[in-house]
Amino acid sequence: MASKSFTGDHLMIPLYRLKGSGFPMNCRRCLMEVQELRVRYLEEERPFAIEQVTGMLLAKLKETSENALKKPVADCVISIPSFFTDAERRSVMAAAQVAGLNCLRLMNETTAVALAYGIYKQDLPPLDEKPKCSIY
Repeated sequence: MASKSFTGDHLMIPLYRLKGSGFPMNCRRCLMEVQELRVRYLEEERPFAIEQVTGMLLAKLKETSENALKKPVADCVISIPSFFTDAERRSVMAAAQVAGLNCLRLMNETTAVALAYGIYKQDLPPLDEKPKCSIY
């Protein structure tokens, strides 16, 4: 189960889904309906907000990107499922801030796939020819 499944779901997570799912943390509601995960690390249980956990993941991705590019990364575009609600989208934006990233835009995953497929295509048909259609 991906941590993205919890992002922004302050009121909607059925906690019974976690029972026996093998997810290595407990989930509970805090004051003011903020979701938190309680993680056992080095024999100590610590609470983290969903945005903090997602921010940790984004920080690691930022570090990996900086190592590969050999230069600092500050701005990003993050892909999210198209069914994410406004609360979930705001949660992802908050997680980007936790990671020290300036999220320029959130992009639907399906749009990101189409962009990744076509952005570097060199074999486009001539303008007078019938276009190629891709369905995914």
